[in-house]
Amino acid sequence: MKKTFLTLAICFISCFAFAQSLPDFKNIKIETAEDSRTVEPQALQAANYNLSTPFSSKDLTRYQALSFLIRWMSATPDFKFDLDQSVMKFIKGNDDVLGLYMAGMSKYVLENRNDSKDPNKIKLNAISHVLDYAENPANNFKLSKNLKKLSEARANNELEKALQ
Repeated sequence: MKKTFLTLAICFISCFAFAQSLPDFKNIKIETAEDSRTVEPQALQAANYNLSTPFSSKDLTRYQALSFLIRWMSATPDFKFDLDQSVMKFIKGNDDVLGLYMAGMSKYVLENRNDSKDPNKIKLNAISHVLDYAENPANNFKLSKNLKKLSEARANNELEKALQ
């Protein structure tokens, strides 16, 4: 009981802390290449928010952060985001997994600029972010059959092979 209460308290505090510092994503304008560069810190905030707060389909802030992230990903000339067949096979129409994957790609390129031109590193690390999120029971995210396969592959150090 104490452990459950402690977990809930930590989640509440984390959500409250994020809510206090998140920008108003829906009102951030991205009209030029320079705008997309200027809002990179907010893009990283949006990615981190989606990858670190418990999943809820009713969380308006998650939705706004992801919508902003999609606008930024579409506008930035500095990074290229690919959804290849191997990734689409594991996403299979699951918008929630797709949103996490997009957050993972964004987080990786923004934190690893030297590797941001390598689509395989982006894919591998984005999937790792998704798996880290989905495997954490506190995130209330059910591992799909496809994600379970990737999780097992990662546990066996075969994630890269599974994504080919």
